[in-house]
Amino acid sequence: MKTMTSEMKPPPSSSSLSSRGLPIDVIVEIAERSDPITLLRCAAACRQLRRAISGEGLRRELRLRNAAGFVPVLLRGFYYQPLHGAHGFLQEPVRFFAAGAGAGDHHGQLPAGDDAVESLAVGFETVEARGGFVVARTGSSSGKVCNPMTGYELPIPLPRKDLVTSYLLLTADDGVGLGASSDDDSELHRFRLLAVQLCQPTNKGRRLRLKMQALTPATGRWGPTTKIPVHGGGGDRHQHPGAELLARHPVVVNGVAYFLGVSHSFDRQRPHPPSHYFILRVDVSDHGGDGRNGTTKAATIIPAPEGLKPPSCSRCTSSEAAAAVVTSKQLLLTPSRDRRSVALLVCRTTRVEIHTLDMLATPSAWARATEVVDTAAVRRRPCDLSESGVELHWSGEASGAVVLRLGGTVCQLDRATMAIRTIDEEFPEFRYRSRHMLLPYEMGLSSWVPSISTSA
Repeated sequence: MKTMTSEMKPPPSSSSLSSRGLPIDVIVEIAERSDPITLLRCAAACRQLRRAISGEGLRRELRLRNAAGFVPVLLRGFYYQPLHGAHGFLQEPVRFFAAGAGAGDHHGQLPAGDDAVESLAVGFETVEARGGFVVARTGSSSGKVCNPMTGYELPIPLPRKDLVTSYLLLTADDGVGLGASSDDDSELHRFRLLAVQLCQPTNKGRRLRLKMQALTPATGRWGPTTKIPVHGGGGDRHQHPGAELLARHPVVVNGVAYFLGVSHSFDRQRPHPPSHYFILRVDVSDHGGDGRNGTTKAATIIPAPEGLKPPSCSRCTSSEAAAAVVTSKQLLLTPSRDRRSVALLVCRTTRVEIHTLDMLATPSAWARATEVVDTAAVRRRPCDLSESGVELHWSGEASGAVVLRLGGTVCQLDRATMAIRTIDEEFPEFRYRSRHMLLPYEMGLSSWVPSISTSA
């Protein structure tokens, strides 16, 4: 009789994978088309797969999608900090609430090391957050870039808030150039931060210009300022004083960044167009290195869909026109479902509309809202806010989750299933004061994949 030991055979080595089954390159190609969790499990199978998956080539081709175009598991949870007092100076400790099953056992605590806890526990004002990184303001002209999941932290200077600056955070998930890293820590936390401002026309010209600066992560300092022209939007229609970028989350699609802006026109005597929203399109695919942003192509202004008027619109006098008025907090940019274009979310009183930009049209045009979510049946709690009764708070580019407020109820919309549910049981104070800090935290693969190779 054969013993059990004699019948046991060692598992095949990584070098024999290609001879006993599919070639390594085929396995990697299949893995890169799957969801992130499957990809990571594949990388943990053997060193040969780990080396292939942690390579730069796969990160460049990585598709953050599942069958519905989004990966809900990338939404890890919510950072929340109640602020009290007349100006919000009284701060409670930051709390973390996991986003449902499978998000870990971090209910009520921060899922990171002591450094990350320290960086967020002393009060923070979110400036931008993408791909697992968070840019937070810590003072009138100071801030930091951190990754709460890994404990990474980099103090940086930030322009004053009154300078109306928008920020764009780029990671390896975006498939754009990020520049060379200076050390192992920088390699594991690769990002690019751009500060963007619209420059008003001067007496020498009527064209808007875009002013951009890039942060050098190795030094924590801003590079030189680059000015690029702004075209589009019907000639001079958008080229007048009053145009500015809104403090709304920008999105990146195929190396192109999209910002939401507004052009105010309060003077009825001058031949200016009425106030209107617009989208600013900027190519951010190139990296200049040494603190240069690398962007030289002209930016383009795209008018927002028809029927969306800001409150400052002087021609919204009729009841029909008044019904078209939406605040900036009712608008939010997000990638389209197929990730080939950009979509604009519009939160109405009883529905959420999703308008998609037709990139093939010349000029680019907005398709009629074909995706509409009915919110009339959502039970709404009383709201003490003096703002609009509805607002879009955040949209996850990778997870497809959208956080919105309907009256005094905080909800989450899942764009993969188009289902909506309430989520404010853990942070009820948020419905009374909008300055309470609620930061949905979406993880990025760029900070996971490089660390695979270091653990081998």
